[in-house]
Amino acid sequence: MRDRVTESDVGKPVVHDGERVGKIVDHENGTAFVDPNPGVAETVAAKVGLEDHGKEAFPLQRELVDGVGDEEIRLETEL
Repeated sequence: MRDRVTESDVGKPVVHDGERVGKIVDHENGTAFVDPNPGVAETVAAKVGLEDHGKEAFPLQRELVDGVGDEEIRLETEL
């Protein structure tokens, strides 16, 4: 498991304390962007590379990432 989100992680869910809290929708210049309320269309678009981070996404601070796995991005338990 790694501790940095990369462009290949776009489309993965973001999980905090076992609960899904959003999805990585974009990655620009070393910053990942999280949409806290993605719909089905946004999820599919992100997986195929068609979505930018838009108005609903927020930059994910690196220090909040506990681990990056094959299936999800885990946030630190203590936020």
